[in-house]
Order: sequence, then structure tokens, then C-alpha cells
Amino acid sequence: MTFKYFLDCIVYEYKRNIFWKSRLILLLFRISNFFALNGRVGLLFGAPFILLQIFVCEWLLGVEIHPKTRIGRGFVIYHGVGMVINGYSVIGDNFVVRQGCCIGNKILGDGALSGAPIIGNNVELGFNSGIIGDVRVGDRVVVGANSIVTKDCVADGIYAGCPATRIK
Repeated sequence: MTFKYFLDCIVYEYKRNIFWKSRLILLLFRISNFFALNGRVGLLFGAPFILLQIFVCEWLLGVEIHPKTRIGRGFVIYHGVGMVINGYSVIGDNFVVRQGCCIGNKILGDGALSGAPIIGNNVELGFNSGIIGDVRVGDRVVVGANSIVTKDCVADGIYAGCPATRIK
């Protein structure tokens, strides 16, 4: 991650997020993410920022975003409470998430962990929704409230239900 891209993400996300809490969460995430993705030296110098992000975001605000998660620019959080994003997830640009969402892997029948989701650009998650397991979500997908995605989602669709199915 370049420093220019890092600054571009911060400025763009500051404009897109209307809540101060969301802005704080994303600022701390981006700073930690910058250091975490720049090798061992970055981790060494960024350790205080990473610890600050863990303390403020996870312990105080209830939002868990791993510092090494790859998230494109334009990330928007509405009412970030009880949200978890796995560190191995890959998320595209202009991702919108609401309270209670979970993006992560699952435990398979043999006890092993599955892969984490890969999410495209311009994806929006309704409140209390989740994307679980080694799935791919295409561009411009909307996942409805209280829906759980466990299978791949093709682009340009609306998915709802548990498990989520394409409704439009």
C-alpha cells in the first residue's frame, strides 16, 4: 500500500461516512492497515497504532476489523456495533456495511477452517447479515437484512434469506 493511496482512502472515506464514530473506526483501521501491510518494519513501527485500534475499536466500540484485512477505498459503516470482518477477507471498493454484520470463515466438518469471503466492488450489506465461508460475492450486490450468504453470489443481484438466495 502506498502512502498516496492511504491518504486518498482516508479523505474519500471521511467524506462518505457521516457519523463521527464511523470516521474514527475507519481512521484507526486505515492507519493500522497501512503499517500492517508494509512488512515487518511496518508492523514494528505500527505496533502502537495497531494496539490503539484494537483497544478503541474492538474493546470500546464493538467493531472488529483485523488490521491486515484488504479493503478497497470508499468503505462506509452505518451504525458500527457488533461488526466482525475476518483478516483474510478481501473486499472491493465502495463497500457499505451496517450494524451486526459478520464476514468470516467457518469451521468445516473435519474441523478445518474454510477460506474467507472475497467481495467485489459496490457491495452493500443490510443489518445483521453475514457472508460466511469461502464464497465470492460479485460486484453491485445487495445482501438484505438478517441474510446469511453461504454460496457464491453473481454480480448485479439482490440476495435475501437464510441461506441467502437471489431475489432480483
